[in-house]
Amino acid sequence: MEKKKEAAPLLTQFLIFSSILLVANILSIGISLVLPGFPVPTPLVGLILLFIALVSGLVKLEQVESLSTNLIGLIGLLFVPSGISLASSLTLFKQEGIKIIAVVIISTIVLLLSVAYTSQLVAKISDKTHHKL
Repeated sequence: MEKKKEAAPLLTQFLIFSSILLVANILSIGISLVLPGFPVPTPLVGLILLFIALVSGLVKLEQVESLSTNLIGLIGLLFVPSGISLASSLTLFKQEGIKIIAVVIISTIVLLLSVAYTSQLVAKISDKTHHKL
């Protein structure tokens, strides 16, 4: 049976996330300077950097797992400000409500399909590389 590794201290996990976000912020500013009409959100760059760090082994899963789980548990609370912002623009919903709902539904379906096919592709590639080893 596989022994579960000890989680890193919470302060270490915060330091890892903060460092990744700092580098992501610098990269997103650099990208916006090179491509002025193409804004790239810092959290997206941070997620990509965290994924690369996890896949490459630079960061181990147990070094970020417990803080990640806690942040996912708080995600509903983190979206409250955007919900309040939406409530303040109810006139826009009265005018363009059907269009907004259609865009949300279509983009959700596209997102789910792209995630499903991407994960299948990554799983196939992972299986092929593991069988070669």
